[in-house]
Amino acid sequence: MKPLFSSEGVIFKRWRYLQAMKRRPRLLEICRFCLAGCLAITTCALVSGCNTPQHGTFEQLHKGMDQPAVLALVGEPSSRYPAQLNKSGAIDVPARWQYGDNLSSLASSAMFQDQPPSERVWVIFFDGSGNVSEWQKPHWEQ
Repeated sequence: MKPLFSSEGVIFKRWRYLQAMKRRPRLLEICRFCLAGCLAITTCALVSGCNTPQHGTFEQLHKGMDQPAVLALVGEPSSRYPAQLNKSGAIDVPARWQYGDNLSSLASSAMFQDQPPSERVWVIFFDGSGNVSEWQKPHWEQ
């Protein structure tokens, strides 16, 4: 017969099992905390990219408005892209502000700034002096 308190005894095995069970809730708490943190970060990232203009403000835009007037009317854009100049100094791609970006359109616009903006966002284009030259609504609102 094996002694009860040896490393092979029944009581020792039961004690090891109970110690392992005490650690298990801590592990579950850590996993829950990490999962909650990941969800919070993901939610913040998704919500921060969805800065859409209020209903009716886009219709009040007109050519020649300066950037402070646009900010006062429509609000802060979800992304801004500076004008791109060619070798002779002329504007190739005009400066633009985009509203309603999601993570996909932000990534696409950041990687391919010389490409036209997504048809899923509101866009305001500015001329060389910083005044509105044109704008476009998302294809689903036209």
